[in-house]
Amino acid sequence: MATMTNLSLDTRGSPDPEVDSISIEKWVEDAINAAPNKQRMRRQLDAVASEAALIRFLHRFVLFNDALAARVPFVAGLIHLTPNVFLDPSEGVDFCRQANGRVAAYVAEAASDEYHLDAEGSGVHQHLSQRFLNGVLTFHRVDRAAFDRDHPLPPVLDRILDEARAKFLDERTAPAIFRALGFHVGLEFFAHQEFNLVDAWLRARFPALVEALEQERGSRSEYIWLALHTVVEIGHYRAGIEALKSALRFYRHPEEKPAMADLIKEGFNAFVDLQSRYYDAILCDPVS
Repeated sequence: MATMTNLSLDTRGSPDPEVDSISIEKWVEDAINAAPNKQRMRRQLDAVASEAALIRFLHRFVLFNDALAARVPFVAGLIHLTPNVFLDPSEGVDFCRQANGRVAAYVAEAASDEYHLDAEGSGVHQHLSQRFLNGVLTFHRVDRAAFDRDHPLPPVLDRILDEARAKFLDERTAPAIFRALGFHVGLEFFAHQEFNLVDAWLRARFPALVEALEQERGSRSEYIWLALHTVVEIGHYRAGIEALKSALRFYRHPEEKPAMADLIKEGFNAFVDLQSRYYDAILCDPVS
């Protein structure tokens, strides 16, 4: 199982001793509690009433999380590749003032898990999700050669997946970075929530499927992708919160910090909206 790096970055020389006056963490917690996503997800799970609907749901669940996972190293790279946004004024040399790597590191912690390589090269989460999906199809005796033809993705979901891959990633500017950080924190928390919901639902409704997927095949079971994400995402969320604090701490224009906090909130709310739209439409196909 992939293990997360324990980040403890040196934040001496903080340019703004009043950073705690901006309670971004408290705002995020309140926004999580107010979001309707958990209830909406439960309604969609309750609506799965057939084997065909189960297969469609799990396929699209995998696709959504793969699109979001691909964002994580991109966000870390976007931050690191954009100098003079996050600065440590206690340093005298221009290069040594750059704090973008320190901010990016909290995002990169999740990427480190996502692209984990073990001795067999099979710890990459996309590969684990592919094994999970193939295991589901094998259990239900679905013809994989005909799967894509028989299970086309509705255009509305295709559009949302494209949006998930690109949202706030097309500019190297401070506003885009702060929005992307808010979006990142949203996706990490709600991934924790949705994986735990789906795991509990599968175990309650489809225990034979879970039992089959949990059988060891090689060094890992086919269920490990889902099981792994019930525990690692909360750590990624906590690291994301530290990324927000670090970004606000080192932002080069302290007088604009409240405006940047508002952009974090905008990005977070954008993820809440995107996830809601995706799962509202996940079973939108006409019933055959």
